Amino acid sequence: MQSRTPSIVDLSAELAKLTMFRGLTPRTTREERRGSATLLGPYRDGILFAGKNAGTSHWEDHPEDELVHVLDGTTILDIVCDDGPPKSFEVRAGMIAIVPKGTWHRFRSAEGGTIWSATLPGDHIELDVDDPRTAEPKRVMPSGTPSIVDLNAELAKLTMFRGRTPQSTMADRKGSGARLAAYRDGSLFATKFAGKGHWESHLAGDELIHILDGTATLEIAREDRPQSFALRAGMLAVIPQGTWHRFHSTEGVTLMTATPSPSEVIELDVDDPRTVERKPA
Repeated sequence: MQSRTPSIVDLSAELAKLTMFRGLTPRTTREERRGSATLLGPYRDGILFAGKNAGTSHWEDHPEDELVHVLDGTTILDIVCDDGPPKSFEVRAGMIAIVPKGTWHRFRSAEGGTIWSATLPGDHIELDVDDPRTAEPKRVMPSGTPSIVDLNAELAKLTMFRGRTPQSTMADRKGSGARLAAYRDGSLFATKFAGKGHWESHLAGDELIHILDGTATLEIAREDRPQSFALRAGMLAVIPQGTWHRFHSTEGVTLMTATPSPSEVIELDVDDPRTVERKPA
């Protein structure tokens, strides 16, 4: 049983340190953007990143799906979807875009936007062109349609489930949680609850948690004993692959997760998951 320490990021605090960079172009250097973007930490085989900018970024692709959450402002996602010209999608504050792996895309914003993303370094084209295929005519460029999720609208459909326990069934929790979209080898989920969740472990990779509202306590099964971490709205947590963990909230919490599959769960109210037999989720 793996039991490493989670990474906790105060996203709100990190964003408060940044200033809006205006005049972004495909040739803008990291030095020029200093103070407008920050590396939040590692996530799986990539990074968590946040930035504030207005302008047009370079075309880029990534070896895995990219998750982009627009927190403020409006941005346009240009993406190669088929053999035709790139298509454009508007992503507003409170919305999420999942860009399929290998797909060439860029973001642009006239007035400016604030985003955080889970991404992997990939190739990019530092030319201001409307179609990346004109800059790399001999290169095979995969195409794919992004998933655009109006997170605010999806959350508005959910009700707070109070009195949750490790034995609460999916039927009990109906209406308090939703699957938002496929992401990498798992899915994005949103849920609202007060009470205590079951112990769980994700076998394929790290789980990413974004606390959207309220507070919660994250419990991790360490080598010697469980350890607790206080989380509040505006914080991110990365739970290491294979680490047993659970959440509990007295007043209620709203959270979004990027959860890989498969997983194991323990539907018993025990202080240490290593004392009982586990089963697949």
